[in-house]
Amino acid sequence: MNPLRSATLLLIALAAPATAQETLRPYVAEYELLRASAPEGRTTITLEKNESGDWQLSSHTRSTQGLAALTGLDVKEISTFRLTPDGLACLHYRHRLTGLRKRERQVECGSEEIISRDHRGEYRFPAQAHVLDRQIVSLALARDLAAGRKNELTYPVVDRERLEPQRYRALGEETVTVPAGTLRAIKVERLRQNSDRTTVTWFGVEQGLVPVRIVQSDDGEGFELRLVSLKR
Repeated sequence: MNPLRSATLLLIALAAPATAQETLRPYVAEYELLRASAPEGRTTITLEKNESGDWQLSSHTRSTQGLAALTGLDVKEISTFRLTPDGLACLHYRHRLTGLRKRERQVECGSEEIISRDHRGEYRFPAQAHVLDRQIVSLALARDLAAGRKNELTYPVVDRERLEPQRYRALGEETVTVPAGTLRAIKVERLRQNSDRTTVTWFGVEQGLVPVRIVQSDDGEGFELRLVSLKR
């Protein structure tokens, strides 16, 4: 999978509140994308409340250098979700990839069933409470870290043809250096079975647990995302 596309799909870029019950805070975060330590693209993440009172998380990744730029690779994602006293709930998810290849997919989280569609087909699942899409799982994770839950964390996530648990584990606090500065962060790894892929995220302690760095490695290839700026 192209690292620019993979980075966008896995980006964890949410401004978590100080406690799990606090309202979310709108923000705009800018990231740089690197492959083999060389710059390849930029990602902008926006969290805002829409006119209906629900929340929207939007990401836009643009290729700026290398082969990705030559192919015009561009990725946009939009997650619409609801914040309830019991947690987050997916409403809609949209993903669009353009460039050398074009791909679209979407998720509808209804009251009776969950429908996921991509270029390969349509997948239906029984409705269940607090299902997340692949973007907003990051917000649920950041909110749990803010609430002091730092053991193994598990969330039901719908992604293409699967609705299954995703597991994470906090590894403690570290200091990381990114374009936004030298920052204190909580290191978190995603737990996978039967996979060589590793994903590690550092959540900035003084940035409201916005992820400040993400590193993914997959069979010798991978990418890195580093926070450039954060505006509220």
